[in-house]
Amino acid sequence: MEARRIIPRLDADGVPRNRPLSSAARISDSQLIDDLVNKLRISSPTGLMIHLEATKSGRLRTSEGVDVSGVISNINWLSAEQLALADRNQTKALCRVAFFEHEQKQWRGALLKVREHQSFIGIDVAATTSELKSTLREALIVVIPFSFLLSLLGSWVIASHTLRPINRLHRSMDKVTEKDLSHRLPEHKEDKEFQRLIEAYNTMLDRLEDSFQQISRFTADAAHELKTPLTVLRGKLEQAVLAENPSQLDLNAILDEVGHLSAITRKLLLLSQADSGSMALHLEPVDMTDLLDELTADMELLSDDLVLHCSIDRGLITKGDYVLLTQLLNNLLVNVMRYSLPEKGVTINASENESTLEVVISNACLPLSAQVRSQLFERFYRGE
Repeated sequence: MEARRIIPRLDADGVPRNRPLSSAARISDSQLIDDLVNKLRISSPTGLMIHLEATKSGRLRTSEGVDVSGVISNINWLSAEQLALADRNQTKALCRVAFFEHEQKQWRGALLKVREHQSFIGIDVAATTSELKSTLREALIVVIPFSFLLSLLGSWVIASHTLRPINRLHRSMDKVTEKDLSHRLPEHKEDKEFQRLIEAYNTMLDRLEDSFQQISRFTADAAHELKTPLTVLRGKLEQAVLAENPSQLDLNAILDEVGHLSAITRKLLLLSQADSGSMALHLEPVDMTDLLDELTADMELLSDDLVLHCSIDRGLITKGDYVLLTQLLNNLLVNVMRYSLPEKGVTINASENESTLEVVISNACLPLSAQVRSQLFERFYRGE
């Protein structure tokens, strides 16, 4: 484009247009050189070759100190890139662009032929890249620190946004103590990545709170159960100490209370083993028919008003722990007897269905509230 642009500056006689005729104007044009240096972004005119010719007047312009004509003749224009152009008068022009070596430097040249004019511009490739490298170096001095600061700021913003739910979780954890497990972490829609973590944390607190409540109820019930036999034992022993004849000590009553204490201790130990998963089972064949007959007979002796409707199949044998099965059925039957409406009666059905032995104990009682129903199977819970 520059090789084409400089041609119209000269007329057919080689004189610059709109310029006064002078010998200096015919030999060099400093304004043209300066203009090309600025446009092609080279550091000095030494990195530029220029050569202009006209058919009528011969050589018009050429760079000083360089045999530009010899350089042009040594370039292999056959392998050069050819561009078909058109000048302002629509006359076809031919432009060839090629790389060449001069004085151990790489140059890029453009040779343009239009009508009777021929122009050539050669540029030192290193001269064009030096300014680019300098500009890039200056830009990097500013861009790199700015990019580093921008990266730090962006990292701080992202980290703050990411750590916000974690900090909220940490603050909530700090509020949790063994005396107050009611704190829960609120679920926020913007914390989708931590949603599962928040749900797991709240679920863990629910379980811990339930466990602490169970322990509190267990401690209260154990103290209540132990209080009665210990009070009876203390009273009997005080009577014996104050009595004139110690031989009148009621040993049978004391023995009964000691047995009661032993039974309570055994049950507490059983619960502890069950919670820790270390309870040992002594499996053996158990005749469920005989076991149910024995337990129902005891119920009839304990309550004259209770009506029992029993349907127990014969020969019901299962493999299990006799002591634990006895305690299980005894607990159920005691609750049935204690909370049933006597006039409605109690029904006990036992049968074998294929490989399953089924025992169903049903009774009629006063209506249960929703709160009682929700807590019916919690350990140590006792409704009204």
